[in-house]
Amino acid sequence: MFDVITVGSATEDVFVNIDETQLISFEDADHRTDYLALTYGAKISVDSTILDTGGGAVNTAATFAKMGLKTAAFSKIGRDLTGKRILEDLERRGVDTSLFVQCPEYPTGISVILTGFTGDRTILVSHGAANYLHDEEIPREQIAEAKWLYIGSLHGESALILGKIAKFAAEQGVRVALNPGSSQFQQGMEGLSEVFRNTTAIFLNRAEAYQLTGVKPTRGPTDERQMLRMLHQAGCQNVVMTVGEEGSWGYDGRSFYTIPAYPSEVVSTVGAGDAFAAACVVGLHRGLQLNEAMRIGAANAASVVSQFGAKEGILSWQEAHDFAEAHSGRSPQDQQWQDDSRRN
Repeated sequence: MFDVITVGSATEDVFVNIDETQLISFEDADHRTDYLALTYGAKISVDSTILDTGGGAVNTAATFAKMGLKTAAFSKIGRDLTGKRILEDLERRGVDTSLFVQCPEYPTGISVILTGFTGDRTILVSHGAANYLHDEEIPREQIAEAKWLYIGSLHGESALILGKIAKFAAEQGVRVALNPGSSQFQQGMEGLSEVFRNTTAIFLNRAEAYQLTGVKPTRGPTDERQMLRMLHQAGCQNVVMTVGEEGSWGYDGRSFYTIPAYPSEVVSTVGAGDAFAAACVVGLHRGLQLNEAMRIGAANAASVVSQFGAKEGILSWQEAHDFAEAHSGRSPQDQQWQDDSRRN
């Protein structure tokens, strides 16, 4: 029996750190869009590179295992050296890899992650074999005995199993955590309605929340509260929205929460979302209230962004707890207030 099974992509990641970049921004009344720029046709010197493993299923499994949960990962890889390296890395981290599907038809996915002078990343990704998970490959017996199912973004043909796997888990009494991706956002709120009814906790960033809910950006916190409330009313018991360096918002149907992004020297933002979400789920698993679990997530994310790579800075449960304890209550953003609309 596993405490948690992660589902999603598994890739080999090539991290490329380039300080010789430019940031080009376009801003209007509603939002700002940033573009990473390199001189066209030039030969660009690279400051450093790292070859690592990654993907939603892999990164989150690493946090779950480091924090003491009995963890398995479920994804699809090719029968190649890249896939072998992913399995070896997870096993070294204490993650069970017996649920992985290996296939000869498709190669293991690969990502090239460009990090500029700001520490933010641009990712070029080919999900490879992870795009081809099918219904008959779902490890239903193992899922039925797990306590949590963490579902990361699913692309290609794999996106078709989302509703089935979430519903099956919920019917078995397994709590479902969801971190949707672009393929899911295309379905909209109505297309994901059945998935949301079976979701214990959902994690997404503010831009994704706007895209999914269709809410238009406005000045002030009104739209953030509206989006959180919409996702909760759709069935998600706990809704968490990350807002970059500002921190995160949360809503559990009773209260709204804002938790700051804890201070950290940002080297690379790669893996921050996975680190935050997985650690937050560990907090919920251990019986913390949503805002307390979000602090654990913020601590883990702050450590991960301080190092180059998606998993090098992952904290143990005690380390994350101590970090959150040391920083909680020190910022005016660390707030909680009741949802007055529930009284009407």
